[in-house]
Amino acid sequence: MDLSGPFRCIAVLQTRLIQYNLREEIERMNFIIEKERSVPVIAEPDVLVVGGGPAGIGAAVAAARSGASTLLIERYGFLGGNLTIAMVNPMFTFHDVNGKQVIRGIAGEVVDRLIDITASPGHVTDLTFDNASMTPFDPEGMKLLLFDMVEEAGVKLMLHTIVADAVKEDGNVKAVVVESKSGRQAIVPKIVIDCSADADIVARIGAPFVKGRESDGAMQPVTLFYRIGGIDFPTLRQWMKDNRDLLKDSPTDEEIDGSEALAFLGMKDLIKKAMDDGEWPADAAPRILMYQLPREGQIAVNCTRLQGIDGTSVVDLTRAERITRRQAWQIHQFMQKRIGGFERSYVLDTGVQVGVRETRHIVGDYTMTEDDVLASRAFPDGIACGTFAIDIHPPEGEQQVFTGSGKAVYEIPYRSLLPQGVDNLLVAGRCISATHAAFGSVRVMATAMGIGQGAGTAAAIAAQRGIATRRVDVSEVRKSLLAQGQYLLGTDAEEMIDDKLKLTKCGGSGSTASHHNPFASQ
Repeated sequence: MDLSGPFRCIAVLQTRLIQYNLREEIERMNFIIEKERSVPVIAEPDVLVVGGGPAGIGAAVAAARSGASTLLIERYGFLGGNLTIAMVNPMFTFHDVNGKQVIRGIAGEVVDRLIDITASPGHVTDLTFDNASMTPFDPEGMKLLLFDMVEEAGVKLMLHTIVADAVKEDGNVKAVVVESKSGRQAIVPKIVIDCSADADIVARIGAPFVKGRESDGAMQPVTLFYRIGGIDFPTLRQWMKDNRDLLKDSPTDEEIDGSEALAFLGMKDLIKKAMDDGEWPADAAPRILMYQLPREGQIAVNCTRLQGIDGTSVVDLTRAERITRRQAWQIHQFMQKRIGGFERSYVLDTGVQVGVRETRHIVGDYTMTEDDVLASRAFPDGIACGTFAIDIHPPEGEQQVFTGSGKAVYEIPYRSLLPQGVDNLLVAGRCISATHAAFGSVRVMATAMGIGQGAGTAAAIAAQRGIATRRVDVSEVRKSLLAQGQYLLGTDAEEMIDDKLKLTKCGGSGSTASHHNPFASQ
């Protein structure tokens, strides 16, 4: 007697029962099951760059200029990332304490071209955190310039496009799935560069990453930058002279008058009293920090702050947007009443979104450390330099750590761009493999653009030769970067020194600004 038929029926019934029970369980957990669908492949570039921030700009332009077909996707309707979307201003920092420019290449070209369109005064002295230089810019000019640069390089753009998923197969990113007004689509690249700032591709494919501080996962707070217009700068300069003891390290008349772009930091004690009196938001930064912009009467303000926010959580981001925008309004009212030159000022605009300093860090083939930064470490596979301080806005409490900007010049190793377990994926920008402390330096925008240029150059080589990212000859990458005008340690790169940017006053205590510089006593 053939029982195969009944057994098959029982097996089918069991499978359907399991599926039914699973569906019941899913429904009970408030999940839905999406219908399976085919996703059209719309592009197969040599290099796909995810994210059009500073790292993404450096990566896309470098890859395209190196001859690789390059596609750049960006979630907003313009490029620039924190430069334009979060309106972070100025850029830090291109120079060491001796006035030597150590970040050049594409980032240097951006500055030169901003000067040409009168959207930046270029590199100027800084009165805030002992930086040899700062580079203010007009965000609208930046938007226009970045479009010009990617188009001139031959980069194809997809704006208003977000990453929905990524498919990993045999150790490679096989496809990146995107969503836009055009629907759900797929891109199948040879090489992917994750410049999302949050390591979104890494997270989607399940490659390892960590978040925040090693001990507890705490991350640096978020800040909503905004612009104030209608400021009377002659009155502000005089107010600073009359109240110099409220400012960091009591700047002299010559320092205040000699600043091509005014920088303002301090007032910790007055802010403390204002908090107690309800004039200053209790969870905002306990000091005033702001920078003059190229357009008449404008200043960029870095005072809002919210701790305990995970920038990969939509719930947290929604809360941050709501709270920091209220903070901005309250802080401006305080400035109008307390600081000379602000009497007739107004809030010009706020960032499109809150600025997020820290979320995911990939686990790469090499993890950069605090010692790498402070020891000015060079690496055989170094692909960019950094010289900004270890700048840690506190995950909790008030005191900001700021360790010696420009005193150390270090390299970022290519291995820190390589996520473990993937052969055709590079990461550039603030989500590279670095400890919480080292990240406090590598995260800034000039450095991020340099890292992106290194990643884009390496990605083009890998794509054109059909090899894994780990098999790229980094000595060839370094040689190419030098030819592109980049600076690397231990090479014969031409020195570019600006005598007016030599830091003559550094190592202040920062006591009026609620920050701590461990180098001050050395």
